[in-house]
Amino acid sequence: MPELWDLYDRERRPLGRTIQRGEALPEGTYHLAVGIAVFNTKGDILLTQRAQVKSQYPGCWEIPGGCAQAGETSLEAACRELGEETGIVVQPGELVPLLRELLPGAHLDMFAVTKDVPLSQLALQPGETTAAQWLPFGEWLGRVGDGLYLTPSWHKEPDVPLYPRLQQYRDGKRDYIL
Repeated sequence: MPELWDLYDRERRPLGRTIQRGEALPEGTYHLAVGIAVFNTKGDILLTQRAQVKSQYPGCWEIPGGCAQAGETSLEAACRELGEETGIVVQPGELVPLLRELLPGAHLDMFAVTKDVPLSQLALQPGETTAAQWLPFGEWLGRVGDGLYLTPSWHKEPDVPLYPRLQQYRDGKRDYIL
């Protein structure tokens, strides 16, 4: 069954239309995308490696994530995507919203959660993810954007609020508002 995405305008208002994944987005429309930063209690961040069969960024390391299917909220999509790509099951109340960002063609919502899951217990999704690693947060920050490590917001400028929010989350400071 084809995957359908709801379409939104620039202000995130639903347009009441869907598009099939893989089709070109009509001009001026957007869909919902999510990223989930998973930390362990040591402060390491979980990265998954994109399958070599992926048309974009094959073999690159990234934070788990994906796109909301038609009828899903970004929170529901985040729970589903994390489960599909890693086997980590989370409830919506466990995810902490970090950032909403407007990207070309997508409204990206970033979430964070803390879970101590050994790599041996992950269930990677065939065709999506081929490996996983826990990487110290500072080491990951030094690698994002180097070509092999993708950034969750597709750029690495220091004024992007995601990186300080990830650091705050990792350090237990969660009094900011999305």
